[in-house]
Amino acid sequence: MRIKQSWLIPALLASVLAINLTGCRDNDGEAVTDTTTQESTTPSFPEGAIMVEVGDNLGASITEAFINARAGDVIVLPEGNFKLDRTLLFDGNGATAKDVTIMGYGMDRTILDFSEADSGDGIFVQNAINITLQDLGVYEAKNNGIKLKDTNGIIMRRVAAVWEGELNKDNGAYGLYPVECQNILIEDSYVRGSADAGIYVGQSEYIVVRRNIAKENVAGIEIENSKYADVYDNEATGNTGGILVFDLPIGNHLYGKSVRIFNNLVEGNNTPNFANDTGYIAGVHIVPPGTGVIILSTSDVEIFNNTIRNHDTVAITATSFFIAEDNMENHANAIMDGWRAVPRNINIHDNDISNSGSNPNGYLIQDIIDAYDYYYQSFPTILYDGLGEAVSRSGRGASILEPDFAADGSDDICVSNNGNISIGQLFAGDHSGDFATPDLLLYPSPIQQEPLLNCTQLSLPIHSVTFGDQVFGCGIDDETTGCDGGNIVGDGGNAGSGDAGLVGDGDTALCSVSGNDVNWDALLSANCPNLSDYNLFADSSNPKENANSGGLPYDLNSALFTDYTTKYRYVFVPDGQSAQYSNQEVFDFPIGSVLVKTFAMPDDTAPPGNANEELLETRLLIHRETGWSALPYIWNAAKDNASLAKAGGIVEQSVVHKGQTLSFDYVVPNINQCKQCHQYKGEDDVSRFVPIGPKARQLNGDYAYSFGVRNQLSTWSTEGILTGLPADLSSIQTVPPFALLGNGDLSGNNKTDEEVMNLAKGYLDINCAHCHRPEGNASNTGLKLEYWRTYASNKTAHGTCKSPVAYGGDGFNYDVVPGDPDNSITHFRMASTQPGDRMPEIGRSLSHDAGVDLIREWITRLPAESCSPE
Repeated sequence: MRIKQSWLIPALLASVLAINLTGCRDNDGEAVTDTTTQESTTPSFPEGAIMVEVGDNLGASITEAFINARAGDVIVLPEGNFKLDRTLLFDGNGATAKDVTIMGYGMDRTILDFSEADSGDGIFVQNAINITLQDLGVYEAKNNGIKLKDTNGIIMRRVAAVWEGELNKDNGAYGLYPVECQNILIEDSYVRGSADAGIYVGQSEYIVVRRNIAKENVAGIEIENSKYADVYDNEATGNTGGILVFDLPIGNHLYGKSVRIFNNLVEGNNTPNFANDTGYIAGVHIVPPGTGVIILSTSDVEIFNNTIRNHDTVAITATSFFIAEDNMENHANAIMDGWRAVPRNINIHDNDISNSGSNPNGYLIQDIIDAYDYYYQSFPTILYDGLGEAVSRSGRGASILEPDFAADGSDDICVSNNGNISIGQLFAGDHSGDFATPDLLLYPSPIQQEPLLNCTQLSLPIHSVTFGDQVFGCGIDDETTGCDGGNIVGDGGNAGSGDAGLVGDGDTALCSVSGNDVNWDALLSANCPNLSDYNLFADSSNPKENANSGGLPYDLNSALFTDYTTKYRYVFVPDGQSAQYSNQEVFDFPIGSVLVKTFAMPDDTAPPGNANEELLETRLLIHRETGWSALPYIWNAAKDNASLAKAGGIVEQSVVHKGQTLSFDYVVPNINQCKQCHQYKGEDDVSRFVPIGPKARQLNGDYAYSFGVRNQLSTWSTEGILTGLPADLSSIQTVPPFALLGNGDLSGNNKTDEEVMNLAKGYLDINCAHCHRPEGNASNTGLKLEYWRTYASNKTAHGTCKSPVAYGGDGFNYDVVPGDPDNSITHFRMASTQPGDRMPEIGRSLSHDAGVDLIREWITRLPAESCSPE
C-alpha cells in the first residue's frame, strides 16, 4: 500500500519519522564524558568456585574455563584491568553447563578491555540455560559488550558495558544485548557510550530491566520486537533518546507487544546523535536529540509513573511505521509473517513530565518544527502521528491486514493525568483515503479546543522472569509500586537445550595407539591430548594421505575460504555402518563417524597445495553418543605432532599472494567458536552442533583419488560410506565448482548472468549460509542464503533492498543494492578485514579477493530494484 503525500510531505512526514523512530544527527554541542558507574561492593565467592588466575594469556585461560564448565559451576574472573585478545565465548552445551555463574570482583574492579581484540564482541553467550553474569565490566568492544543468543534464563547483575572518551560512531553498537532469548533479568548495571543502544533486548520474551543506569548512548534502553517486558526504576540520562519500544518488519516471526515502562527517571537525553549514518528508516541514526520515550509500531504499551524532564525536543512520541515508510509493499513478507505497522492500545498516564520542547532540533524534523512554530509557536510535549490509525479507520488498512480500530476503544492511544503538558497529533479521525493534508493538531491551543487522546486503557499485567525455581519481577521479589496487575510467568521453553558433551576430557586412558586401525574407542569417549592418539593416518605426522580404516578424502565444489590455506578433508565411518543421504541437509552420519580437516599454509598461493606449505591445524568433528564434538589440534614447530588446543590459538603467518606478501594473525578457533558456526536448530527448535560441508550439493562432483578420478557421491556409495543415494546424480541440485583462486574472468563474455548467479549462491552457501538461515546463529538478521532458496522468489532473504537489523557501519543502507556493489553491505563486509566489520566474523583474517570479486559481479548483474541507483 502506498500513501500519497503532499503539502509538507515528503518534507514534513519524512521528517516526522525522526521524531517517532530512532535518531538523527545534530552536530551542535559538545559530547559529554562521564565514567560514573553503579556502586560496587565486593561479592562473596562460594566454596568450590573456579578461580581464573592471571597468566600469560588471560583470554585463553578464561576461554578454557568456559569450555570446561559444567552444571552449577561458578567461574570467577580476576580483579584488575586486563586487555583481552579475543571474544570470550561461552556455549551452554545444553544441560551440560546449565546454572553457570560468570563473575568478577565488581564492575569497576574486574575490567575486561577489548580495545586490542581481533574480534567483534566482548562476551558472547549462546545455548545456555540459566546463565548469570555479574560484577564485571566490559570495555571498548568492537561490536557489542555482552551478547547472548538462544538462551533461556539470563541474569545480568552489576555489569558494565562501557566505551570511554569521546562519543562517536566507531564505538560498539550494543552494550548489554540479549537476542532471541527468554526469561531475561538485567538489573543494577551501567552502560555508557554505545553507538546504538546501551541496553538492547531484541526478539525475546519475559523480560525485566530494572535499576540500571543508561548514560550517554544513542538510545539508552531499547525493547525491540519483544514481548512481556517490564522496564522500571532505571535512569536514562544524557542519551540521544532515553527509552525506545520498537517493532520492526524483520520477517522472522518474532514481533513485539505488551511492554510496560514505569517508575523510570528519563532526563536530559539531549546528546547529539553519534550513530553510524545509514539510510535505514528505523535506524538509531535518525533519533532526534532531546527525545525521552519513543514507541514505534508496538501494540499494548503502558507508560506510567515516570519522571520525564528536560528534553529539548519531545518527551514521548508514538508512531505507526507508515510515517517512516509510505510504501508498505516493501514489507509485504513481514506483514504476511505477522508484523503489524500500527500501534494499538498505548496507555500513557500519570507521568511527571516537565521542560520539554524548549529547543526542538534535529535536521530530519526541521519541517515539523517549523510547522508547529508557524501555527502554534510551540512544540508538543507528547506527539502522536495518528497516520496508521487514520489509514485503518479509512478502510484502507485491509490491504495490509490492518483491521479497523476496535469500536470499544480498546485499540486507542490514550493520554491522561500527565500534568500541564501539550499533546500533538498529526492525523486524526477518518481521512477517507485523503492523506494529502495532515491535521497538525495541538492541545491546548487557541486552535484546538477539544482534548486530544483523552481516554484511558486497562493496565497491562506484570511481566516476570523465571530463572530455575526463582521468579523475579515487580512486586514479586521487590517492593516496587505499580504492580497491581496479574502475572505472566516464563514458560521455561527449550532455548539452549540440546546435545551435551563428555564430562571433562572423558576416559583419556583410551588415548594409546596399537595396531593399524583407527582408535574408535578413544574417538567416542575421550578428548585425547594428541591427534596421533586417534591413529587416523598411517603416518601420524602426515594427515594429507594414507588414512587408516578406510578413511576417504573429499572436497567441496565451492571454496570455503580460510586465509588461503589448503584444506585436506577426510571422512571416517565405523566398519559396517554408513551415513544416510539427505537431499538438502548434511548427511546423517552414524555414531563413531569423524570428519577431519587439516589446514596448511602455502608459501605462495599460486598454486595452492604446493610442496612448501606449512601444517597449521587439524580439526576433528566427532559424532559421539552425546552429539557432535569439535576438537582443534595445533601442529608444533617441528610439524611432527599436533596437540589439543581447546582454547584455540593465534599463529603469526605470512603468504605471498599475487606477488604481494601478506602478514597476519592466523586464528585457530576455540571449541566454543566451532559451535558458533556449526549451530543448527531442527524442527523441534532445539539447537544442536552439526557439520557444514558434507551436503549432496557440495559433494556432487569429481575427485582425483589414488585409484582414479571418480564422482564423490558415487564413490561414497560404493565404498559403503553412504546409503540412499539417488541413482540419477543429475537430479541432485548441485553447486557449481568455484576454486580458491577463482574461475578466471567472470565478465559477460565468459559467464552468463545465470552462471554468475549460481556461482555466487554456491559461494554464499558454503561460506555464509550455515549462520544465515532460519535455523542458524544469524537467524535474527533475516538474511537467508541457502543455495536451494531461489533468488527470484526470495530477493529480500538474499539481502536485496533489505536494511540490516543490527549492523549500521560506514553509512550503508542495504545488504544488497542491485547494480551497486560499492554501496552493498554484503560486499563491503566480505572485503573488510576489520573486527566488527568483516564477515564472516570468525574463520578468516584476510579478505578472499576471488570471492569478493564474484559477489561484486553478482551484485552488479542483479536486475534493478527500488533501492538501485537511477
